[in-house]
Amino acid sequence: MRSVRRYLAQGLEGLALAMAVLASLAMVGIVAIIVTGVVMRRFFNTPLHITEDVVGLMLSAVLFLGLPLVTLRSQHVRVSIVADALKDRFDTALRIAAMLVGVTFFGWILFESIPWFEFAWKRGLKTETARLLLYPWMAVLPLSVGLTFVIYLARLLGLLDAERHGSLEDLTPIAPVKKDG
Repeated sequence: MRSVRRYLAQGLEGLALAMAVLASLAMVGIVAIIVTGVVMRRFFNTPLHITEDVVGLMLSAVLFLGLPLVTLRSQHVRVSIVADALKDRFDTALRIAAMLVGVTFFGWILFESIPWFEFAWKRGLKTETARLLLYPWMAVLPLSVGLTFVIYLARLLGLLDAERHGSLEDLTPIAPVKKDG
């Protein structure tokens, strides 16, 4: 059982990390397209016609591709005032309730996103300006939400370790902090 848990955790981590790498590449692509568009408009007096379509699609992809890794590593934004107040008495119940909410929400979004993706696939829908096919971009939603659903479900079933929420002091500093003394 322990090896199954380890392989599952490694597999989910690998998939989530691959999606996060794609999200990072998409962010680089966003910057490159915007810079190219600005340069073309400024120096050649011609806009890059695909900028709005591609940047919008890439931004959506970035948001969804980063979701599984953030969820797996429990690095999402938390409003912890209620959780901290009830932690001592209801810690396990709150954790199970949170996982049930996650499984329900992401399962529902996954269920709803598949017909939406199929609709775009069957009709070959394209963006208006750049005429880019939409279904490759729309595939990001069910893939990302599906992996996030699996992460929550694995946590709920005890196949993954429970979320660990650290304090701000536990985070790696961006810049070295000089201590007085």
